[in-house]
Amino acid sequence: MPKLHQYRNRKACYVLTSINDKVVTFQLTAEGERKLSAAGIKPEDRFHRALLLDLYRTGDAFTGGSGVGEQIPPSLNQLELDFAQDPDPETSFPSCEDCAGAEDLHVTIAREKGTLAAKLQCPSCRDKASAAIDTCVPVRVLSLPLLGKVLDMKGVKRRYESVKRFEELLRTNFEAKWDAIRKQRGASQEALFASPGELNLTPGKRRKRSAR
Repeated sequence: MPKLHQYRNRKACYVLTSINDKVVTFQLTAEGERKLSAAGIKPEDRFHRALLLDLYRTGDAFTGGSGVGEQIPPSLNQLELDFAQDPDPETSFPSCEDCAGAEDLHVTIAREKGTLAAKLQCPSCRDKASAAIDTCVPVRVLSLPLLGKVLDMKGVKRRYESVKRFEELLRTNFEAKWDAIRKQRGASQEALFASPGELNLTPGKRRKRSAR
């Protein structure tokens, strides 16, 4: 299961989880931290992978240039990080089509045998295929409608499995998962999506509540 940690030297948090037998560090936006806090999740708490998937889907959890650590032995997985008992499989996370990595993924569109094909790639695999890549977009900025527009505008004829899995993630509604955690931890449903005195209408945009 993913685990929330706080940086030692600043008031910000990050998440550790395991994907394909590697420890992956997910950075959080302020909104991502707020959602976890409002759901009753504190530093050093473990939580269901579905919540991290939803934060990834909305761009509130992301990997950077040093997102993936060294491979760790199963005993350390079980003893210190306790990843094994999560009901949502780690394969639910998007991964690179070529190497199955999870670091800094982009949707790349490249010409193959006269047609354009789309796949998810990590930095290393993007570098290897750079000469053939026509378009490259970070997954964290893509919504389902925007991804569809990009693929349609470029006339993509082939979607690799990594793109299809990413599309499925973008279609998934995780509200019930958040609601279940909120009930377990006694958090407020309103607090999960709106901080005191504010109403979050769309991602990145807020409006103060009208005075009563």
